[in-house]
Amino acid sequence: MRDHGLENRTFVKLPEGVDIAITSAGIVSRSYAYLIDFAIRAVVVGIISFVLLFLGDIGEGISLVMYFLVSWGYNIFFEARNGQTPGKKRLNIRVVQDNGLPPNFSQVVLRNLIRPADMLPIGYFLGLLTMCSNERFKRIGDWAAGTIVIYDEEMTKSQLLPDGPIEIPKIAFTTQEQLAVIDFAERSTEISAARNKEMATILSASLNLDESTSVSTLLNYARYFAGRSTIGIANPTEENK
Repeated sequence: MRDHGLENRTFVKLPEGVDIAITSAGIVSRSYAYLIDFAIRAVVVGIISFVLLFLGDIGEGISLVMYFLVSWGYNIFFEARNGQTPGKKRLNIRVVQDNGLPPNFSQVVLRNLIRPADMLPIGYFLGLLTMCSNERFKRIGDWAAGTIVIYDEEMTKSQLLPDGPIEIPKIAFTTQEQLAVIDFAERSTEISAARNKEMATILSASLNLDESTSVSTLLNYARYFAGRSTIGIANPTEENK
């Protein structure tokens, strides 16, 4: 893996030799996904228990078995299919291996069987503490299984480069620097102006750019690196007047 220093996005090289970018899902999105899944499990168990209530003691025994199966099998069933429970799908996050590939069945089972350890001593305290202590937000189950929860990023309109002028850099950029600039531009529409400025400042320091115009300059560079049409190329001299 190699990081480009912006946010928590990581570039991972697949066995085919292709680099893909993955972004670790944070505590907030994973917590919301958990609450959604918890609500679904609670409704399913509640309906089953209510129906079996009319069967007396036999129904109560079956209810306990169903509670066990739903509690332990829910996450395993959905994550083994495509890495997403309904809650994760709603929050657009997914379980993958550390290398970005889909998890295998044994990894899915292991990360969920160790879930009780994350719940110690109460309310997922140990799991949350572990997630806060590493930049990939991996809980104990993830460390044991070699998995990570990432944003299931698809090319939506908000993730495309924003329209605007193009500027040809006066200096040569490495491939990694070009990827970092393009990544910044893709995410610029999703974050605040203050955060854009902060991220642009990080890049400006290493690329020797003028911090006062760093945001617009990086966006212009990104369009050039992404192969946008050269019509409307920005004139750096005029822009800085």
